[in-house]
Amino acid sequence: MAVTSPDRAHRARAAQLAELAGWKGTRPHPPDWPALEAAFGRPFPPDFKSYIEFFPPGSFGFVYVFHPFDAEFASAGYIRAYVAHLMWRTDPANDVPELPRFGNKAGELFAWGSVNGEFELCWEITADDPDTWTCVVADIPMRSVERYHGGMLDLLLDVLGGTGRVSSLEYLRQMLPLTFSG
Repeated sequence: MAVTSPDRAHRARAAQLAELAGWKGTRPHPPDWPALEAAFGRPFPPDFKSYIEFFPPGSFGFVYVFHPFDAEFASAGYIRAYVAHLMWRTDPANDVPELPRFGNKAGELFAWGSVNGEFELCWEITADDPDTWTCVVADIPMRSVERYHGGMLDLLLDVLGGTGRVSSLEYLRQMLPLTFSG
């Protein structure tokens, strides 16, 4: 299969993130994307796929990306457990009328990461190409969301690079650099 220009760009951003976070570890083997996407009910964004294929499970300090190879999913048949856990994790927020609905359908938010268990890092799912989905930082206890017009790798690069483009996570600038540990 030929590597397309957008794929190269996503891989380059994943490598840029690894350099920023001081990670030089071994790449994991790719997950079974067709099975994961069947469980999710739609394709995952290509930058997320590049991240998962570049990084093992782990975190950047307080910033955690939900990885399908995380140990908590391995024992339960990771494909169904991964998607089911992410749906369960945010389901209580669906009772908060001030927040968008969480789920895996168009118009809903789907969490791909978390910051210190306080903020959910999400995609705002649309019927469009997943590469165009907006990221959202959801502060469930404070009942607020911040839209970020870029992909998950861009959001991570901005947050971990201290650019200030994600105001709800501005407090993390005081803790930089946040290194990756897996």
